[in-house]
Amino acid sequence: MQKKLSELKTIDAKNFIKMIEYGVLNLKKHYQEVNDLNVFPVPDGDTGINMRRTIETGYDAIQTYEGSNVSEAASMMAKGALLGARGNSGVILSQIFRGFSYGVGCKKILTVPGLNIALRAAVKKAYSSVNNPVEGTILTVLRESVKAAGRNTTCTVAQYLKNLVDQAKITLDKTIDMMDVLKEAGVIDSGGAGYYYIIQGFMFYFNDMTIDEIDKPGMSVYDEATPHEKTTQLDLSLFNEDSVLDYGYCTEFMIQLQTSKVGNVSEFNEQTVIDYLETQGDSIVCFKDGSIIKTHVHTKDPGAVLSYVRRWGEFLTVKIENMSLQHNNVVAKEKAELDEKMTHKEYGSVAVCQGEGIKAAFKEVGVDKIIDGGQTMNPSSEDFIKCFEKMNCDNIVVLPNNSNIIMAAEQAAQIFEEKNPNIKVMVIKTKSVAQGFLAANMFLLDGLTYDEVQENIYSAIENVSSLELTTATRSTTINNIKVYKDQFIGILDHSLVACDKSLVDCLSKSLNVLKENKAVDGVILIYGKDCSTDTRNQVVENVKNALPYVEISEVDGGQDIYPLNIALF
Repeated sequence: MQKKLSELKTIDAKNFIKMIEYGVLNLKKHYQEVNDLNVFPVPDGDTGINMRRTIETGYDAIQTYEGSNVSEAASMMAKGALLGARGNSGVILSQIFRGFSYGVGCKKILTVPGLNIALRAAVKKAYSSVNNPVEGTILTVLRESVKAAGRNTTCTVAQYLKNLVDQAKITLDKTIDMMDVLKEAGVIDSGGAGYYYIIQGFMFYFNDMTIDEIDKPGMSVYDEATPHEKTTQLDLSLFNEDSVLDYGYCTEFMIQLQTSKVGNVSEFNEQTVIDYLETQGDSIVCFKDGSIIKTHVHTKDPGAVLSYVRRWGEFLTVKIENMSLQHNNVVAKEKAELDEKMTHKEYGSVAVCQGEGIKAAFKEVGVDKIIDGGQTMNPSSEDFIKCFEKMNCDNIVVLPNNSNIIMAAEQAAQIFEEKNPNIKVMVIKTKSVAQGFLAANMFLLDGLTYDEVQENIYSAIENVSSLELTTATRSTTINNIKVYKDQFIGILDHSLVACDKSLVDCLSKSLNVLKENKAVDGVILIYGKDCSTDTRNQVVENVKNALPYVEISEVDGGQDIYPLNIALF
């Protein structure tokens, strides 16, 4: 009978590849957490993605390998990771796999003692790849975990990996006190966290866990859930003609040594490159693999570095990032958050919406905080709680602006009030952006009691209707109206009332239904990002014809999915 994975004391090529796959999947689940921990030398938030891309390219190199030799698989993995390494953390990770490959040697199957030897080689290679190793980083977490796990090599692979992971977590938690920059920021080391998630994935595999079980709660080094993936956009105006380049440039390159420039490529010593780089910058990681030199350096003159090192070869890849610009963005963000936190208000307000234009519109009418979300992108209760925690007010008014978001907002309000009994959270059950925008325009908060505020807001939106135009995702029949996929549909107060291949004609049909059921004094047209100028002109003309005496306002909302939202009151 075949043994369970948890009973194995050896690793063959097949299990090695699956082990790597689980490491990839586990880091993929948590890489944004790792991004959010990144604070050194400046918070650029890319450690997680760099480590993820590095191990993914390594795995890509072995996932179709059908041989039986662990040595070959480990070598292929190391080569793939090397070529795919990104950032300082990615480079070190690639060196961990490279050292591991050296430690495996020519072995076709790894025993637990052999696994420990390979990991000790990984520690040695990782440390040698960094010019000035610093305690409190991925190197420390790696070294201490391997040291602890190596105390027992007569156990199963699963037990060895558990010992490895347990010590990694202990050391990782201590990194916050090993470096001043981590202690000040109040975080653990980001590279160490990335390493932890990778080896945790290894452990999951040899404990007979399925891939789906990686989703189980409680697997995080954070107490909170993994945040959604996000992309940070830098404000380029924060480095202008009067700025000073305090932090220099994060410069990475991969150079192919050329016989015509160095003679015997195999005899070229990368220390020659390192010696030069030490005169130009710091945070140097430089190593040679075959005829390729991979380098990471922080320098104030990347042009001089790139020009000089070309005497040895030609570039395969180059990446240069302004770390002062990154730093200025972080400082500006922290200052904005601090300024908002310091301004105390009796009533604060939160609105959920999507689209830069509509976000700006909500801000212009006095909403304090915006949570990015809406249809198909519903924020969680945790998203609301995090937003509430950033506010400095006695009462918080929440506009969910979507029926699918109200329950999450109410749950968040309950949890937050339990922890903050002196603050009341009022969730107004706005079911559309149009309704929420009217509410934000019409309520007055200061000087009123909690009950008066609630009464006034609901009174203001009581007669507000919402008309939303979007496209159908499938063909069906609703309310005796035949709906065709990809045609426009009109939704009036959450009831489908029209369908047509033309947005303007669909609007006309919807307005005809509206006129039969409701008197309207004012209209606010909120245009989506896909609503053209010509279409907007037709929409205005159409509304004027259908409702000749109403006052019309227009907002360039920029929202997805809905090319047109209309508030009617």
